[in-house]
Amino acid sequence: MVISAQRKKLNLNKCCINENISKWIEQDIIVPDTKPDALKIVHVNVTPYVSDIEVMDGRIKVIGKLNYFIIYKVNDEVFNTRGLFSSCPFTEVLEVNGINKDVNVTVEPINKNTIYALPNERKISVKAEICFKVKGRCTTNVEIINSFDNEDNIECKMKTGSFNNILQNKKSIIASKDDVILPKEAEDFFEILDLNAKIINTEFKESYNKVMLKGDIEVSVLYLSENEDKKVKKVKLLVPFSAMVELDNINDKSKFNIEYILQNFELKQNTDITTTKTMCADYRILTDVTMYEIEDTEYVEDFYSQNKELEYENSRVDVVKKDFVINKNIEVRETLSNILPENTNVVYYLLDVNSITPTVNSNNSVHIEGNAKVSIITQNTENGDMETKVVDVLVNSDVELENVTSDAKITVDISNNGVNLTQSGRDIELDMNIMVKNYIENVAPINIIDKIDSSNLDLGNIDSMNIYIVKPGDTLWNIAKKYKTSIEKILKTNEDILDPDNINVGQKIFVIR
Repeated sequence: MVISAQRKKLNLNKCCINENISKWIEQDIIVPDTKPDALKIVHVNVTPYVSDIEVMDGRIKVIGKLNYFIIYKVNDEVFNTRGLFSSCPFTEVLEVNGINKDVNVTVEPINKNTIYALPNERKISVKAEICFKVKGRCTTNVEIINSFDNEDNIECKMKTGSFNNILQNKKSIIASKDDVILPKEAEDFFEILDLNAKIINTEFKESYNKVMLKGDIEVSVLYLSENEDKKVKKVKLLVPFSAMVELDNINDKSKFNIEYILQNFELKQNTDITTTKTMCADYRILTDVTMYEIEDTEYVEDFYSQNKELEYENSRVDVVKKDFVINKNIEVRETLSNILPENTNVVYYLLDVNSITPTVNSNNSVHIEGNAKVSIITQNTENGDMETKVVDVLVNSDVELENVTSDAKITVDISNNGVNLTQSGRDIELDMNIMVKNYIENVAPINIIDKIDSSNLDLGNIDSMNIYIVKPGDTLWNIAKKYKTSIEKILKTNEDILDPDNINVGQKIFVIR
């Protein structure tokens, strides 16, 4: 006889891939004829972007570009220093175990290391180590049993679980060319020396069957002004963005995970407008939106019948029952004395946290250790010459993670959340904010039970009374299942000698059917 059951359908993450893969990319940058010869390299900033990916079995083809901002010294009566921008395409193939076309993949690149040289005054050789952060998610549909429709003395081992039931995933592109008005204090641009952009202030709001995404691109710019002043200038801009993503059946239980990846950013003078106070920001952002609901449910982990022989198909699937993110900020303050040359002012500084390594401890805390590298660009107050100095600041800290269970898989991502530098003569004080983003995945095997059928139980091989000696790994559930009885009956029979919460190896238990 077929045994019918009430089932709960869930769509869960089956595999989660988090890989960091580094590749060295080399490029020769040619100084154009419109610019003076390069006498010395002051600073090189390499920003990688990934515009497209092709997922294959075990591999990902990554297509993108590297944007180079190069500051170099020249022999010029007006400016001691000039800037050079170059954008170069690249294609790389990444080997990733477990990846295939069924996996939802995102790739975010970061620049880990830059080596440069000046072979001659018209050529700059740059070698950049690009780390590709690969994230992959693959879902599987499962059905778990909540209860059985008929009695048949079926004993059930129940378990309560909380599941992130994934309903939809949608990727979309936010792309635009927006006019940006420079702040009043900014001077007209002559040439951009360096540019850094990152996404901040993200938020979303759901309405009907749409999710509105919004945020800002924070842009830090180092530049030369039109007034032919040798002193370099800096300015910070905010470029707002927004978009609507359509999803089906949004309701009060809907929750969202949203990832943003900046795939391109360029800032240029708007040639259609005469004033150089107006710039054009060209950007492209990939958004990856996952909608899910938290399902708290009681389900059957194991079962048997006291008077029927049950046959069924049983498979165990490793799934991510629940995943979430814990963000922690580490604040580091460091005072460095006599670190700057005489008669110099700090004009620009950048924080690099790629040399900081996270280690997940056995108690589900995370240890952060390594050097935060701060690139400091200075300008001589007398002759206008620029130099770059890199200082290392030791970071050694522990991050405690609350509400993380022992079955959790923890992946840690470290990023720059801001730095402030205060100069006092040759001394500097650094206030750094380092973001530790902890991806928590509660991974557990789930029994998938299907095609349950029953037949008459042959009682000839089962004694009505037994004395059972407890073996390693035994539980009351396993013993009751073996002898087609119930835990309640075993406890009643052994009420004077048996602790239901603690059975010992070698202990004798009376088992009566």
